[in-house]
Amino acid sequence: MALVCVMAVAVFFSTFMAYGNQPAARPLDPLGYALLTATVLGLAWWRRRPEAALAVSAGAAAVIFTLGYAIALWAVPALIALFSALAAGRRAAGWAGAAFLTAVPGAAALARAETDVTIAATVWALLVLLAAQPAEVSRARRAYTAEVERRAAEAERTREEEALRRAQEERLRVARELHDVTSHTVSVIALHAAVAAEAVERAGGPPEAAAALQVIRSASRQALAEMKAVLGVLRPPAADHPLSSPGSEADVARPDGLSDRDRGNPREGRDPLPGVARLPALLRTAGLPVTLDVQGERRDLPPAADLTVYRVVQEALTNTMRHAGATTAAVTLTYEKGAVTVRVDDDGRGSRAPRGHGLTGMAERVAAVGGLLATGNGPSGGFRVTARLPA
Repeated sequence: MALVCVMAVAVFFSTFMAYGNQPAARPLDPLGYALLTATVLGLAWWRRRPEAALAVSAGAAAVIFTLGYAIALWAVPALIALFSALAAGRRAAGWAGAAFLTAVPGAAALARAETDVTIAATVWALLVLLAAQPAEVSRARRAYTAEVERRAAEAERTREEEALRRAQEERLRVARELHDVTSHTVSVIALHAAVAAEAVERAGGPPEAAAALQVIRSASRQALAEMKAVLGVLRPPAADHPLSSPGSEADVARPDGLSDRDRGNPREGRDPLPGVARLPALLRTAGLPVTLDVQGERRDLPPAADLTVYRVVQEALTNTMRHAGATTAAVTLTYEKGAVTVRVDDDGRGSRAPRGHGLTGMAERVAAVGGLLATGNGPSGGFRVTARLPA
């Protein structure tokens, strides 16, 4: 409104003063006053509707020039509206208005063939171009600034997503190590403590030994329960990291990769990573009779694949002891050209047995080395775990 008031004073005052040196101009009449008012009032919409402001102000200014009223500052509102439309990005409307503002006075100058009118039309065309060019520069600068801000926001969002992804990978790595390394050992302790307690009871051993074994058995079970709760916190929901479903070779989790330890790069001072060579020792401590059948020509496997074979067997036997209710198990290791396949079968309850985080960790490990994991009921009952790894 302040702009409208200021321009109203400037337009009407300059027009009245212009008649002092333009006696041949058409005198102001009601139509002239209406057109002058229209040029000013068009600026009322120059922020919200720059196209409407340009249409009203430019149309009124063109009619004023064509009808031969005194030339004054009534053209300035049209230039302001033109600048606003182009700077706001309404390029089609802006350049159409510029063409209109140039063409109509030009046609009038040609029709009247007066030197003063021709000079005025030429100067007016230059003024239109001088208003349009800075407007285009302003529009381009605003567009560039908006693009820079958008890219900065996108970069910030990408950094946040990357930080979240790395944090989640670390949580998965910790969960995998906690489950694979500790859960198996605690399960074996709990199983053998139960067997020892029953043996002491049958043999009529000292009550102190029976009580100690019972404490070991209860503590082991409590440790497994607490470990399961910790794994539930470390791992994301199952919807985000799918579990390898029974019988499906396509349901495989795809983590980014193995940790440095899993890739066969143990730091100085650590024990060597387990692999195929330590499978016999693992089977002897499994808590139930387990057979090992090796097929194909033995060869050294890549460190990651070697470790993954061990972890798959370890986790499969842990599940067998904890969930399947099996009495025996069989491990089959097959060396193929460019691959190695490990299969673990038991005679337990099959897929009806409850399963925990172990299958998820197994699927992640196998996928990390480019392999494929399948789990489900065996052909003769029980549960079967099969992992095929490139090696």
